[in-house]
Amino acid sequence: MRRRERMLCRAYEQAGAGSGAAAAVPLAIREAIDELVVAHQSNIDLSGDDRINAVRRSMLRQCPNTLESDELLAALNEAIGESASWEQPDIISGVEAELDCLKQYGLRLAVVSNTGLAPGRRVERALIERGFDRWIDHWIWSDEVLSWKPGQAIFEAALDALGLEAGQAAFVGDTPEADILGARHADFAACIQVGDKADPAVQPDIHLPTLAGLTSALEAKQLLAI
Repeated sequence: MRRRERMLCRAYEQAGAGSGAAAAVPLAIREAIDELVVAHQSNIDLSGDDRINAVRRSMLRQCPNTLESDELLAALNEAIGESASWEQPDIISGVEAELDCLKQYGLRLAVVSNTGLAPGRRVERALIERGFDRWIDHWIWSDEVLSWKPGQAIFEAALDALGLEAGQAAFVGDTPEADILGARHADFAACIQVGDKADPAVQPDIHLPTLAGLTSALEAKQLLAI
């Protein structure tokens, strides 16, 4: 966040916003996030361009002397859009071994994810650079399908990409409402929750403390077949 704010502050100061840019930039980012929150309350999402334009609109309102240019728009795109690739992603312990095991069954795998301020495609790029494209067949991001889990459109987009009916698919996630309830409403064959989040009203078919043992748990439930 600090790097993003410094980058935008410099760019807007150079574009004529003056000293007011220092106070305007954090507020513009906050207002963009607030727009996302409002959309997410209806289980919809904003596109990557809409996220960037939300910051842009706020800055123009706060700093009307700004002279927009290709350089300024490039800085906006870098600060908002590319921030997901500034650092290597933290990889959850055990995930690579489990993906190897799942792939031995010939499964098609998809990432189905809500995204933060940075568009999902940039997160995807960082994960591909880390080597995840050897396991993941499809990437389904909320800002691209304009659906926020637990909304049904993002789950339907994943099934369409995989070429599966819901009854042929299992969903693994870490949040009771967004992942488990959403996948259950989409009629997935199994819903698996990983981690310590809990909601007594939302019970997964399998609950694991960590990803280690995911394949074994699916085997025990006879959910995997060669």
